[in-house]
Amino acid sequence: MPTKFVRFLRLSSVILIVTMMMPFSARASFPNADPAAVIQQNTPPAASPLQIEVQADSFGLPLAKDEFAASYGKPSVLLAPGDEVRFTVTIEEPGPYTISFDVAAPEAFINAPEGQLLVDGAFPSLDSQRIVFPIFYQNKQAEFPLDRYGNEALIRQIKLVRWTKVAMRDANFSQKYPLQFQLTEGEHTFEFTLTEQTMLLGSVYLETFVPTPAYAQYLENTPAPDSSGVLIEIEAEHPSYKNDTSIRPANNRSLDVTPYDTYQLLLNSLGGETWKLSGSTVFYEFEVPAEGMYYLTLRALQNTKNNFTVFRRITLNGDVLFDELHEVPFFYSTQWANTTLGGDEPFKIYLQKGTNVLGIEANNSPYSSAIEKIKKVLLDINVLALEIRKLTGNQIDPFKEWVISDYIPDLEAQLLAIADDLQVDLDGLIAINEGGGSQEILTYQMAIDNIRFLASEPDKIPTRMNRFSQGAGSAAQQLGTVLPLLQGQPLALDKIYIHSPDTAPPENKVSFFTKLVEGLKRFIYSFQPNPYQTIGAAEDEIEVWVNRPRQYVDLMQLLTDETFTAETGIRVKFSIMPDESKLILANAAGIQPDVALGVSTDKPYELAIRNALKDLRTFDDFDSFINIYTPGALLSYVINDSVYAIPETQDFWVTFYRRDIMESLGIPVPDTWDEVIEILPELQRFGMNFNTPLSSGGTGYKNYLFTAPYLFNHGAQLYSADGFATGLQSEEAIAAVQFMAESFTIYGMPLTTSSFYDSFRYGSLPIGVSNFVDYIKLMTAAPELNGLWAIDLYPATVLPNGSQNRYATGSAQSGIMFANTDKPDESWEFMKWWMSTETQADFQQQLILNYGLDYLWSSANLEAMAFSPIPDEHKAVILAQWEWLQEPVKLPGSYMQERELSNVWNKIVFDGVNPRVAIDGSIILINREITRKMEEFGYLENGVKVKEFKIPTIETIEGWMEAGQ
Repeated sequence: MPTKFVRFLRLSSVILIVTMMMPFSARASFPNADPAAVIQQNTPPAASPLQIEVQADSFGLPLAKDEFAASYGKPSVLLAPGDEVRFTVTIEEPGPYTISFDVAAPEAFINAPEGQLLVDGAFPSLDSQRIVFPIFYQNKQAEFPLDRYGNEALIRQIKLVRWTKVAMRDANFSQKYPLQFQLTEGEHTFEFTLTEQTMLLGSVYLETFVPTPAYAQYLENTPAPDSSGVLIEIEAEHPSYKNDTSIRPANNRSLDVTPYDTYQLLLNSLGGETWKLSGSTVFYEFEVPAEGMYYLTLRALQNTKNNFTVFRRITLNGDVLFDELHEVPFFYSTQWANTTLGGDEPFKIYLQKGTNVLGIEANNSPYSSAIEKIKKVLLDINVLALEIRKLTGNQIDPFKEWVISDYIPDLEAQLLAIADDLQVDLDGLIAINEGGGSQEILTYQMAIDNIRFLASEPDKIPTRMNRFSQGAGSAAQQLGTVLPLLQGQPLALDKIYIHSPDTAPPENKVSFFTKLVEGLKRFIYSFQPNPYQTIGAAEDEIEVWVNRPRQYVDLMQLLTDETFTAETGIRVKFSIMPDESKLILANAAGIQPDVALGVSTDKPYELAIRNALKDLRTFDDFDSFINIYTPGALLSYVINDSVYAIPETQDFWVTFYRRDIMESLGIPVPDTWDEVIEILPELQRFGMNFNTPLSSGGTGYKNYLFTAPYLFNHGAQLYSADGFATGLQSEEAIAAVQFMAESFTIYGMPLTTSSFYDSFRYGSLPIGVSNFVDYIKLMTAAPELNGLWAIDLYPATVLPNGSQNRYATGSAQSGIMFANTDKPDESWEFMKWWMSTETQADFQQQLILNYGLDYLWSSANLEAMAFSPIPDEHKAVILAQWEWLQEPVKLPGSYMQERELSNVWNKIVFDGVNPRVAIDGSIILINREITRKMEEFGYLENGVKVKEFKIPTIETIEGWMEAGQ
């Protein structure tokens, strides 16, 4: 834990610079102030803010001395997580104040620095518990690089370290103004604590809050002549810098967008669906030839949300000049159009001669009231639904009558109050969106109608919970759907024009004949093969097939060309894999690649047993290379002492739980399956349950992914010691299968879960085991649950001797090398480079920088996973669970055991067959198939063993790792 620096600073011992917005200055003093303190004060008009500056040399911390810190021109300190800064200020004029910070983030890269602020020992608001500071990014080069097919590719993003003055805002950037604190006259103590990352902190400013003036007042206070004859054109896809990595250039095929090319893909627009998060800002630096008044025109398109208005906040040189620029509307349209700020009466904006900076920020503040109301109502619905479940014991018999109003007398009033509050915000949405008709408004109205319908007969709510808090059409589900839709503000930009009032920007209109000709040319060109899916490589190239979308392949090619080829001279050609199920056919036809990546974890064994893959252990440094992996992740790729694939990505199975619900019910988070069984009656009493991976797998086929962990954790072996028979006849295996079935037949865990994410989100499954897929959804698509959920380790199985096992599967995708490659050494060098910690961390960072957190990369390289931008507490749980990762071993005929385990479960659960009877029947089938396959591959001859088959274990892999160190 970093050392905490705490120092109380009183006004009498602090150098304060008090600034007023006036063109002159005067020296003044504060009563009772230290005569040595230097205080400067300008006397402003009544509407100008009073500013108090507390400089960093008064914080009592060591001052930053490096070159960048010196560029600030004032004292600054470097804060680490846990460091505190305290200071005391005497307020002479009571009223609302804002607070700002001069900050820079020289070390943070993806995760932004965060802090919290106490005033007089308490949080002045919930928003002050989490203050998010910006990180800025810029393109590494000016022009888009071209890929090998002549199409433009994304430019590598690098961090831009710069000083900026940051006003304290809500963490979701949904409020129109910075946060305000009501301060009374007298002395107040401020305590700022950095909670995440490191950050340089310069001066801290307190300012009296003054609303931004209206445009008419701004125009009156800014007498300046109109400029003349100036037209500045900026391509929107080339911002000077930005504060959000997910804002990226995109290709738009419209002839109305420039630049345009018939055949090549050009990144000719910015944003759209990737620029929707409130607070996400792009900045453009431009030169103005003469000071004066200018118009600002954006060539924009909002065709993502039908009949919905999105908003942008416009800043010039860091300031919102007048009130109307806080919330500039962009209406739905199917065509690109020039939108001049101000509409029919354009706003005149004063610009100084020289360099100016335009900021365009996604802004959902017009919808902030509805957003906050929905969040509150969702919590209210969850609380009320829980109260109803407590009363009814989850009895949903439609023929049973309830008088819920006797126990919750104000239930009808509560529901009507919720509906009325929502209706007020809905009326506001309709006004903003010119009458409504959008998906957001229609869904909002359906949620209100559901609540009013329930309020009409409150005693029938227990049998109508599917309209209240459960199910696809419930009020909770509908409001949960509306919430991210209101928060998202997508907008695409083509160009930005800064122009004089007497100079109009071009309309870029394209004639009908031109559109007809271009459409014909593109239709003919569409018959050409997709170059990204063509097979074959040059003589001096390694050919790599990738089972992933083009975004991944483009970035992989870029990183490889920049780094691997530049360092080794080995050229690599990537192609999108047409179908991984055709790899065997490609090998038979002699058109297979040298290397394939993104291969599902079940495919390498099928290829290796047919001698299609290269044994990677034949390379001298293989044993030393694999130390980056969890030993159990390699088991599926081992045949005897040979390894035919390496893990590329890795899944995890952990316990997800809703903090709010579990705490409300007083139910502890279970650590073992025994504890899960103990809490089930209490959960089920309220209509809730515990999700298992078997539930998510549906009622059909249950593969090893779901069934093998039960066997591992009960200490059972999948096969006999020599591998020529199943191991299901052991007492441990029988106990595992019995528990696997009784979880559903006796303890009542859900047989099927169509979507754990939805059930978790709406509270019917507040706890359960799930994987990386649901983790990404909860991180990116459930904003109302922020801070309300967490993860823990997979439940342990307690063995009779008291020991605990937490084994779970986890391998996701792999990399393989084909046996008949003519470049084995070059291919191995590439595979090692690709899975190296540096490359995996770089690829992960660039994916998120280019595409956002939705593209979080779960590398199988444990060292690279440590660089993941997810919360540290989540990372610790995932890495701890990966220590228990164990993949099922594959052998000839093992598919039959995988299938029969599923059949056994189905027989016990659905047909009521005795577990031992079901297992005995399957053992005969499994052993028969294993024998047949062992003879096919030369391990048996007429039922007699002629060749040894080694069953690999975790200890086997660990031995190789130790030998390679």
